Amino acid sequence: MGIQRLIRSELLIYGLPLFVILSSVFLALSPLTQAHPDLAIAVLYDLTLTAPLVYFLLIRKRKISKLTVVPVFILGVVIATFLLPENVQLHLSFIKAYVAPIVELVVLSILIRKIYTGVKTFKSNAKPASDFYITSRASAQELFGKSKLSVFLSSEIAMLYYALFSWKKKKRRANEFTNYKDTGSIPLAGGLIMVALIETFALHLLLMRWSTIAAWVLTGISLYSVLLIFGHIRALTKRLSVLTDTELILKNGLIADICIPLGEISKVELCATEVQSKHLKIGTLGLSKTSRDHNVALHFKTPQTIEKFYGFTEECHVLVLHIDDKNNFVDRIDQIID
Repeated sequence: MGIQRLIRSELLIYGLPLFVILSSVFLALSPLTQAHPDLAIAVLYDLTLTAPLVYFLLIRKRKISKLTVVPVFILGVVIATFLLPENVQLHLSFIKAYVAPIVELVVLSILIRKIYTGVKTFKSNAKPASDFYITSRASAQELFGKSKLSVFLSSEIAMLYYALFSWKKKKRRANEFTNYKDTGSIPLAGGLIMVALIETFALHLLLMRWSTIAAWVLTGISLYSVLLIFGHIRALTKRLSVLTDTELILKNGLIADICIPLGEISKVELCATEVQSKHLKIGTLGLSKTSRDHNVALHFKTPQTIEKFYGFTEECHVLVLHIDDKNNFVDRIDQIID
């Protein structure tokens, strides 16, 4: 009986707003909207206001995030844009110009407040394993659940934070380890930024002769890529790997994280050669599935999950990585797991 009630409840929550949307689509495609302009206006407000409001009223006392109303509103706006006739475009323009920005500001302010509260909490508790990226990801998941949207938002906010706001010098603790000093990753990333800026300027001037829009779109994408690389450089120096009494948290800038319970580590060893196995998955903290500059290998009792940028994940039985203070790193883990 409990399962049946749950199914009926889910059908009501999602079915009723969907019914409003589908009914509006049916009316929008019918000749009635052409013959009766007032009906088209009513359909517009059903799509953009009634459906989101009905959905909100149905979820307001449930544990479903209230911000899930936003995709319902966006869906209504998109449908209205493509299906409704010209006579309602003035009303639609009003919604896009005044209602949509308010919705965006509300979502952004709630998310920033959540993240700010989370950052204050972890700072007050002095948890060295936590950082802004981890806190923003947890806050976004609290708002949107474990969804692609929460991962995307937390990744974007973390990138902007480390690129533009994280300038306070970080003092390395005894249980923290860096992974960028001996690899040349920061000079390489800096070189990529210089090349990208030069090529962006040249291509912008070239494309301006053909299409102003295309030139600015390409420039925007290139500058975003530069900001992403710069955010990763900053994160490399701020987000250090941490060894606690119970777990090992390994971080590689904005690219990848992995949290490993110490009881899951079967062996740690110095390793500068390529690790190959037909039966075991070999993982890295980089963008590539193979590594050429690693100096440590961690072997696990059960597969561990690497969380990469924008929500990509990778399981591995063995993780190869670079640690600047490799000998101290291996010795300390050996002492714990022995």
